[in-house]
Amino acid sequence: MKRIQSSLEGGVGRILLDKPARMNALDPEMLAGIERLVNDWENAGASVVVLGSSSARAFCVGADLEVLAGMNETTMREWELLGSRVLDRLQRSPLVSIAAIPGHALGGGLTLAAACDFRVAADTAGFAQPEIGLGWIPGWCGVARLARLIGPGRAKDLCMTGRRVNAAEAVVMGLINEAVPGELLPARVEEFAAGLAASSPAALRAIKGLAASCEVPPAATAPSFDALVNSSLLKDPRAQAAIARFLARKAAKEPR
Repeated sequence: MKRIQSSLEGGVGRILLDKPARMNALDPEMLAGIERLVNDWENAGASVVVLGSSSARAFCVGADLEVLAGMNETTMREWELLGSRVLDRLQRSPLVSIAAIPGHALGGGLTLAAACDFRVAADTAGFAQPEIGLGWIPGWCGVARLARLIGPGRAKDLCMTGRRVNAAEAVVMGLINEAVPGELLPARVEEFAAGLAASSPAALRAIKGLAASCEVPPAATAPSFDALVNSSLLKDPRAQAAIARFLARKAAKEPR
């Protein structure tokens, strides 16, 4: 589909988010495309999936605010549930997932990366959950996914302050596994993926399942709770005004 490139070779599926003009801001079709590819590659016997970007500027900046701006309470709830379902599908898939992060990973983009098994980033990449500045919470179980990855205290820090962290700090806090010079990122990710794909698929699945069994999973109601909260918060005039300001600033920066 447009906005997503994909390929499958040597047991490794590759997804490239390809919406560079909007820094890979996600829309429903892109989420559905990720879910479909994960399903197809499981059935094809792949063992690894790499999720990356066609642009060095950004991995993904989360939800497309132009899409959100047109949502009502019902469609916002549906959007939240769709995102949670797709990210759960990726996180729980027997495929070993690697997020290759060349640049910004913000909001839902960071949540998408957190749903992967591994995150390898350029040393110039930046990370943040800026939703608090727009008047809502990280969606798609973003708070829970971060807490699982870096602990509740650090998750609250990122989600309540909206502050950005660089790649060096992200490594220290466990947000990413590795940071490399940007020009080396594609080769490093390919090396990593090939090494995993050369291992026993059954053993990889067993290790992933055993590691997951040691985690405290989010409550079964977490996706519905996030959807309810954000669909309600979106109605707040302050949230609507924040979205409008953001889109106005973006429009002012675009070439005419």
